[in-house]
Amino acid sequence: MNANDTMVAKKIFASYYETAEFRIPRIEQREFGIGNMKKIDARHLNFGNAQEFRNYLCNNTPLFVSHSTGYYEFPGASPMVKKCWKGADVVFDLDIHAEGKYGAYAHLGRVKEDVMRLVNDFILNDFGIGRDNVAVAFSGNRGYHVHVRDPAFLSIGSDERRELVDYIMGQGLDYTQFFSPSDTKPARLLGPKPDEGGYRGRLARGTIKLLEEDPGKLSRLFTKEKERGFFISGIQEGNWSRTSLKSGDLVSRLKGVAATLPVSSVDTDAGVTQDLSKLIRVPNSIHGDTGMVARIIEDIGAFDPWKDAMMREAEGGGTGEMKIRFTEDVPAIEMDQTLGPFKKDDELALPRHYALFFVLKGSATISG
Repeated sequence: MNANDTMVAKKIFASYYETAEFRIPRIEQREFGIGNMKKIDARHLNFGNAQEFRNYLCNNTPLFVSHSTGYYEFPGASPMVKKCWKGADVVFDLDIHAEGKYGAYAHLGRVKEDVMRLVNDFILNDFGIGRDNVAVAFSGNRGYHVHVRDPAFLSIGSDERRELVDYIMGQGLDYTQFFSPSDTKPARLLGPKPDEGGYRGRLARGTIKLLEEDPGKLSRLFTKEKERGFFISGIQEGNWSRTSLKSGDLVSRLKGVAATLPVSSVDTDAGVTQDLSKLIRVPNSIHGDTGMVARIIEDIGAFDPWKDAMMREAEGGGTGEMKIRFTEDVPAIEMDQTLGPFKKDDELALPRHYALFFVLKGSATISG
């Protein structure tokens, strides 16, 4: 991005930051990092309150701004050991990786589904965390961040945080251990019931859902309504023997259901969750690679990044069009409308938020 493009982008960012709403608990105990050339060029910054933070963004306007998941006695101190760590939020980074600069965007819907499962199935149900202690934000680019701020979890260490990620990702999950023969004669196959917690209940509920929506995927036997209904009634009671399928064959066929239970798009190296001094994008700040807001999300199911994460006119995002010239070929992208494909040296005017997106992605330059 050339100097003029950077200047225009920062002017738009600064206008947004004049009125942006920031909800940063215990802001005075957080370390901040900012970036222009990279996501983080400098760190060990700290602010006494939200107004100090806002003033900094309006006057300096970095392309990226992050804050620590950790809380410190002296957040601006360096090196890290002098900060005096007091605890940290548990943050999950759900991201999508795909080939090409724009390949990930077609899969944002799948990541959103994982966010909903992570929050509802694991954080709220399995971990017993209250909804008031969970904040969800769009990353501003290819995924979502989930912040857990339950006091009971603030002091846990890296190893325990890694165990949380392993559990969510189903590391070491052996669903076959959920089944055992009864002591009765004839022996019945005892297994999980849908009202159970954890992976056991999820396997039972997932199996019933498959039987209701696509029964032939489990076995052609279950395309018969009587066979299917009899089996479902058994699962609801924990009796998985109400089928003419042999027990061993049935359990092996459940492998496909079990594979859908973990949340696969949680950061696979567990780095974000495990790192007690990690800097994570400030919710409601702007992502410098897209111009999209890392929007705090109230209703995950209704959230549409192409509509809800774009800077609104009232937020300083402006209106009208911006004329840009493409510096490389860009494939068609499904946003809230189809944009492209564009060819190198194409010159056209686009609505300002779309134009800024392509400029920040490094695919175009402002031409007028």
